[in-house]
Amino acid sequence: MNQIKVNVQESPTFQNHLSSDDEEAIAIVLGKVCHFIHPQIVAKIREANIGFKEEFKAICRNLDIDTFLFEGSDCVFPGVRRHINKEKKEVKWKNNINPEDDTILNDNTLPRHIWAFLAMNKRYSGGAKGMWNPSRLSQFELAHIFGHKEDEKGLEREVFSQYDTTKLPYALFTSASNTVLIPNGLMKPTDKCRSIKIAFYKRYIDLYGGDNLYAEKGFNETCVPEWYSKIKWLDPIPIEELPNREKGIDNLLECRRKYLLNKYLSK
Repeated sequence: MNQIKVNVQESPTFQNHLSSDDEEAIAIVLGKVCHFIHPQIVAKIREANIGFKEEFKAICRNLDIDTFLFEGSDCVFPGVRRHINKEKKEVKWKNNINPEDDTILNDNTLPRHIWAFLAMNKRYSGGAKGMWNPSRLSQFELAHIFGHKEDEKGLEREVFSQYDTTKLPYALFTSASNTVLIPNGLMKPTDKCRSIKIAFYKRYIDLYGGDNLYAEKGFNETCVPEWYSKIKWLDPIPIEELPNREKGIDNLLECRRKYLLNKYLSK
């Protein structure tokens, strides 16, 4: 049978003229306006997770607890992950336990709890009467540095010398170190642009090291864009400068405890 040849022509008009200099300029702007969580706060959550693991293990049914609370984990809501499209077709998927793996499926509300408690010492609530607008957090989009779904890990496999494909990335969904605030309208480059994504990986490693990561080991520094040193990153806000200092962190951790107990102990 003769094969039909299809000639695909490139458009001479609509071409991508984005240059390395353009990517550098965008990265410099993002560095000045992007909020990372302070390493002090991340360390406090990691320490709390060590003690919480045994309590959570007793209630989390058949959940693979090590996917969420591995050594060094700063996952705030273990057991919680983002839904995938086929799961969203279920009538009642949001904030319910998935019977296939005993994870809790969520949209982005639980990762917002992290920033809500740091800013206002309150649970996240949206809408006209919620806390998100008064807190001014509504001026930002919440971005994840590393992918928290299995089909989002292509670049990580390239830039880390070791990537364990048997380890699921779900903990990164509510990992304190993996959630950053970016002003509205500026998130796409951190999601789609390779060099800028790698620059954010590098910033992550500089702030926290690599112990908070589960599948990724051995970040390849040679992948970092040569213009990285020109970025003047916004300093993370330390605990003593938070509106409620350690109280917001403590109440966040108590909120997660009550939430998970309620979910996993319900019939």
